[in-house]
Amino acid sequence: MRPAVRCLVWELDETLWEGVVHDETGTTPRLPALRTLSKLSERGVLHAVAARGDRARTMHTLYRHGLYEMFSAVEVGWGRKSASIVRIAGTLGLGLDSLAFVDAEPVERAEVSRALPMVRCYAARNVDMLPLLPDFRHALRSGPVPTPPLGFARVPAF
Repeated sequence: MRPAVRCLVWELDETLWEGVVHDETGTTPRLPALRTLSKLSERGVLHAVAARGDRARTMHTLYRHGLYEMFSAVEVGWGRKSASIVRIAGTLGLGLDSLAFVDAEPVERAEVSRALPMVRCYAARNVDMLPLLPDFRHALRSGPVPTPPLGFARVPAF
């Protein structure tokens, strides 16, 4: 049995928002994606970014929409998404089998699936269905919320 997803890694362009930051097209957040982001956060699922593009523009867009604080790790650059996901797993101290990846582009999902077969990949068109999947159903805890590793509530992005 696979472990529950502990971190959902997001591509941003055409997944979390409409448009592409690098092309300076509109970047209106998609409501189904925002609902999923919020719902999974309430269940204790971490969120991270593995996006291709210009880091400064992407960070500006995340801040502008008030979304930056939702992400525990942010990897933006021009390399392979699978390499970004490996770095995210290391940053957060999670096994690759507890990560999932959502992207609108089939080529990107295929690259991650081929390089990291233990990472679950989902199409952005199904983002609103993710909270219904068994992989995202965490046992609800009663009692105090455990302190994150090293006492930090989130890992800063550099």
